[in-house]
Amino acid sequence: MSGGRKPRSVANPLESAITTPSERILKQCHNLYIDNDNGLVKIAGGLGLLLLPPRKKIIVMIMGNHSAGKSSFINWYVEEHIQKTGVAIETQGFTFITSGRKRESLTGNATLHLYPHFRPLLEFKGVTDYLSAEISTSKQKKFSLVTFVDTPGLVDGDMIYPFEVNNAITSFGQQADLIFVFFDPMGQALCKRTLNIVEKLSETCGDKLRFYLSKADVAGKETDRQRVMMQIVQELCRRPGLNQCGFAMPTIYIPNPQKVRQQRGNTCSQPSPGRGNSHLLTDNRCHSFRLDAT
Repeated sequence: MSGGRKPRSVANPLESAITTPSERILKQCHNLYIDNDNGLVKIAGGLGLLLLPPRKKIIVMIMGNHSAGKSSFINWYVEEHIQKTGVAIETQGFTFITSGRKRESLTGNATLHLYPHFRPLLEFKGVTDYLSAEISTSKQKKFSLVTFVDTPGLVDGDMIYPFEVNNAITSFGQQADLIFVFFDPMGQALCKRTLNIVEKLSETCGDKLRFYLSKADVAGKETDRQRVMMQIVQELCRRPGLNQCGFAMPTIYIPNPQKVRQQRGNTCSQPSPGRGNSHLLTDNRCHSFRLDAT
């Protein structure tokens, strides 16, 4: 009798034990598309339609002028030094930062194979040579559900990019799920190239745009921060496509790690001028100004 008994199924298999409910839901939605028998991709193919399965992760594109803290934010979120940071233009191409089982670095064609939704970028000459992906094993925060896209630092003047940077960033933004725009209070916060791209993106995907004043700890006193934010908002709202009321622009910064250790235990610490690249994390005091752009 014992030989004919079927083995009992495990109530909590290993896969469900190590994945979160959000990850399982996204995986189930993805399986609806890729099922070999009745998947939506196969059904669409039978009708002569090209249907791509939804991505398993949210794609967040981060853009802004050079030295706005884009790469620093990604390194802080992942808690790993993946992207180069500095005052100079460190990021000259597009880099996907995502989570995986082992640490890897991919180049252009391999990156597009991993992200087929971005194949329209092939029409921009030179972009593939400046396209890469960094796969990290980090499990910090919600990184397993997010893929960041680090974009080239934007500057005005005679800066020559190896590809059509404005059109390429616009194409990336149209494929991304969210677009974070970082403004640097001490640098070229009102970079015309950045504003032009933001205005272009607002025409087709304005609901994806989120604006942040980065490096808020180096903007001076509270009155100085408000003055900088008002100048940025006024400049943005001069563009017809960006003119709106209730304009939200939270301030964020990365605190100095040494000072964080000294102030550990304090739930609300006063910000101090950052040193080196120690800028840009969610402000502990939760500064979020809603300015009426009138």
